[in-house]
Amino acid sequence: MPTDYSAPAAACAADLLELLARSDEPLSLAEIARRLGRTKSLVFRVAKELETRDFIQETSEGRFWLGIEVLKLGGSYISQSEYTEAARRVLQKLSNETGETVNMGTLRGAEVLYLEKWEGANSVVTVSHVGKQIPANCTAMGKVLLARLMDEEVEARFKGTYPTLTSASLGSYATLVADLDTIRVRGYAVDLGETLDGRACVSIALESSLASAEDGVAVSISMAMHRYE
Repeated sequence: MPTDYSAPAAACAADLLELLARSDEPLSLAEIARRLGRTKSLVFRVAKELETRDFIQETSEGRFWLGIEVLKLGGSYISQSEYTEAARRVLQKLSNETGETVNMGTLRGAEVLYLEKWEGANSVVTVSHVGKQIPANCTAMGKVLLARLMDEEVEARFKGTYPTLTSASLGSYATLVADLDTIRVRGYAVDLGETLDGRACVSIALESSLASAEDGVAVSISMAMHRYE
């Protein structure tokens, strides 16, 4: 949102870091400029400054990726967050008792952001990691948090686009809202191969006082489909 105190270079740096965080591969400066809608000269100056501070790094092919300083920032956030110790104890206990992968996340627009993760003895395949964002309509955690919102707000967040990760993902407003109605009655959400083929997940929403999670938090247990029942 524009303000009287706008700083184009700082905004470009933030957007660049967020873009690389969401990307599945390193990006060239030209591609970064195109995706951000900013001039190549500004992106070049910002990228070089971030590179000198190890927030991004250049590959041998001349493309850019996140640097190690980003990891340090993420670790600092986790260590300073008010939920960390209590959440970790509960998630670890739940993972140990079930032998499955346990996650905690919150909504960020139309995506779910993973805040914590514990892998159990049976964990094999997963698409989640702390800090990753996945379309909320494709995950049990995302759906259980979306179910707390009015349908009109859900529609506004997705802006007519419902990304899919598998053939089972809910790729339309009608299918998503129908599932959210079921979740509101049942009290928990289920993902049957909607995030990853062969994986199932069940999730509940929790009350939270986290200032950084105004849309609430949810906890999920993810497992191989044959162990879901």
